[in-house]
Amino acid sequence: MPVHLIRDGDTPGRIAGRYGIPERWLYKANDYYDFDDMRPGRRIYIPDYEYDYYDYPKQWGRYKYHDGIRFDLRTGRKRFRPGEKVSIIFSYCNLSDVPRRLRYDDACLYDFKCLRGGRDIWRWSEKNRYERGRRSMLLQPGECRTYRGKWDLCDRVGDHVRHGPYILRAYDRSRELRDHYVDTGLEVLKTNDTIIADGDTCSRSNMLINPGLDNWVDSTTPAGWSAQNVNRATLERSGRYAAEMGTRPGNQALLAQIVGAAPGRSYRIAFWAMENVRGQNSKYTLEVSVHSLDQQSSQIGRVDPVFRPDRLPDNAYRQYSFETGALPAGTRGIQLRFVFRPQSSNRTRVRIDDVELTCIS
Repeated sequence: MPVHLIRDGDTPGRIAGRYGIPERWLYKANDYYDFDDMRPGRRIYIPDYEYDYYDYPKQWGRYKYHDGIRFDLRTGRKRFRPGEKVSIIFSYCNLSDVPRRLRYDDACLYDFKCLRGGRDIWRWSEKNRYERGRRSMLLQPGECRTYRGKWDLCDRVGDHVRHGPYILRAYDRSRELRDHYVDTGLEVLKTNDTIIADGDTCSRSNMLINPGLDNWVDSTTPAGWSAQNVNRATLERSGRYAAEMGTRPGNQALLAQIVGAAPGRSYRIAFWAMENVRGQNSKYTLEVSVHSLDQQSSQIGRVDPVFRPDRLPDNAYRQYSFETGALPAGTRGIQLRFVFRPQSSNRTRVRIDDVELTCIS
């Protein structure tokens, strides 16, 4: 949790206003600290959100100190089920009495990555592009910075990671601090505990959660789906919203969902898609694929060929469909995956709506 160094003239109201939080949060975060004793040089916690103080020590994370700076990495809890997202909060505070000059090589000020067995399998910054050019910032005594990110439990290519232990790492990318990261351990639970559950794996009705993409956790994540470089769009085919892929130009976009499935069964996928044309260059591919998963959520096969619709209509929806054929032995689930791959200079985006997955045999 960020820390504030009390200075002359500080009051709870002024401190809360500086950090943009309600004053009552300060009292709860600091165990109802005696704010009548605001002696300069004392330090108090600055909460990132409202919470029950007595629950806070249970929040999972790690911290470390280096040369007067406290690094803090939190994920809220240690264990995650497949299909969930890890919410990351990374902060660091200058607890020394002198300002610290931080120099950066580009506009990427911080980063998160995940490791397994010492190997880097995911990096937050790879989803974004940054302006080049050197810059510097001054971290004053008592000043803190807080950054947030999310990991959708997928690796670099969009595959869901296997169950087991992982290391999440956070660090500031300045020349002065980039080598002083903070790590915390995470555990991904087995798929059969959650996503691939027993039940009807050959339903004639739609098997997807939130198939119309009308319900959203936030503006970038439709409920029940994994999403990367996706935004909520109001130009829908039906319902309230659609999913727009490719909102950050030049970056790959992913929209995926896992459902239970059975070996030997065949499934039909139907969806509506359109281009949202922005500029003259429409250079991209849209791939729709189905991947077979075993009980441990490991990929054991992919339905071939990958479906690649021909040129999508401009600003009008069209329906597409394909069938999987019989799934391989050992299948306990399938992942339906939409992948948007832009080429250089592309500005066009693709909207997806009203996705249907049904068992046909």
